[in-house]
Amino acid sequence: METLRFESTQFNPQQSIETAINNIFPLVSEENKTLRMRKALGETAKLMPDEQIETITTEFQFLIDSWMDDFEKEVFSGQTLKEVLNDG
Repeated sequence: METLRFESTQFNPQQSIETAINNIFPLVSEENKTLRMRKALGETAKLMPDEQIETITTEFQFLIDSWMDDFEKEVFSGQTLKEVLNDG
């Protein structure tokens, strides 16, 4: 019989449960994200299919990430914040 060991001393049961649920039911998270974005878009989104809402969400996230990277590179001499923190 195999014994379960937890490698981390910082074991978080709540996080483990959430991870397991997200692995089992990945669509629940996506549906919630789609519903939140539909609410944010308001009347405009009522006639849009879920796929279009998901596409808009993905495009917005890409733009936000790109703009943040550009801003961080301006502030941190050509590096993103993640790169600065990993160099430390």
